[in-house]
Amino acid sequence: MTEVIIVNDARIISQIKAGKKELFDTLIKKYYDSIYCYCYRHVDNKMTAQDLTQDVFVTVIKNIGNYKHYGKFENYLYVIAKNKCKDFWKKKQPIYLESLDKEISNQELSDIENKMFIKEALTKLPEVEFEVIILRYYHDLKFKDIAKIMESSVSVTKYRMSRALKKLELYLEGGKL
Repeated sequence: MTEVIIVNDARIISQIKAGKKELFDTLIKKYYDSIYCYCYRHVDNKMTAQDLTQDVFVTVIKNIGNYKHYGKFENYLYVIAKNKCKDFWKKKQPIYLESLDKEISNQELSDIENKMFIKEALTKLPEVEFEVIILRYYHDLKFKDIAKIMESSVSVTKYRMSRALKKLELYLEGGKL
């Protein structure tokens, strides 16, 4: 099935390069949600994640003529998204707080606190370990694909995952990395 997806993406991209620009919609519809989720995990803000996702696809549209088909197109998108998120944090743009329109129950508050603690733990990780966790557990990518995105070997990627999980476990048990 993966080969079919790769072939279909390659065919669509070839047709776009040949002038069928309307096929961009097909690629955007296919990958928008996964790229949005990736960006959201990095910035934790819906509006900013939408802006970054849009920037990813604008970059793809501008540079599609230079795209070389090596591996999955989705991996190419994740690399662009990773760079857009890095650029965002380098610029230190303000994060907009969303207002809560409803009362929060004790259970919901507890869930929110747990999620915040986990997010805080994730932010304590070095960037490469954070990336591996996000790509593996939030985007359900295989180590092979993560390695391509991270431009490393599968064994290094697995090692980073192992190290990140140990650090998270220590942090969650004692609050320190």
